[in-house]
Formats: sequence, C-alpha cells, structure tokens
Amino acid sequence: MANLPRVPGYYEVWLINPTTMQMFSVGTLGDGPDALLPLPSNVDLRSYSVVDVSAEQYDNKPAHSGDSLLRGTLTG
Repeated sequence: MANLPRVPGYYEVWLINPTTMQMFSVGTLGDGPDALLPLPSNVDLRSYSVVDVSAEQYDNKPAHSGDSLLRGTLTG
C-alpha cells in the first residue's frame, strides 16, 4: 500500500464503531497497491464507519496492536 511505512510484521485492516470503539478485522494487506477485502453481509457501515490500518506482529495475538498507521472515515 502506498505511503505506509515499512513494518517488520504485516498490515491489518479494521472497521471501528466510533461510538462504542468496538472493532473487528476485515483482513490483511499484501505487497500490492490494491486489496479486495470482502465484508460480512451483516456489517452495518453506518455504525462501523471508521477504517484503520495497523502494524501487526507475527505473535499469535488476534487483537489490534495499538499501532495505527492510517485511519479514516467511510463516506457514502
């Protein structure tokens, strides 16, 4: 992905509900400039309106690392 710093692990994409701060992972980014990340059909994008890209380590911890590299709001 363009303009993201190099990290020793990988990039993970999250959706966040800004009201409750609940989040869930929608997938990882590869080396290419584009990524197609299918969303579950029951996701309400009006509630989960924030997208976050985090730097993650290969540590078997499924939670967000706390290291957000990019964050933005979905618009429609």
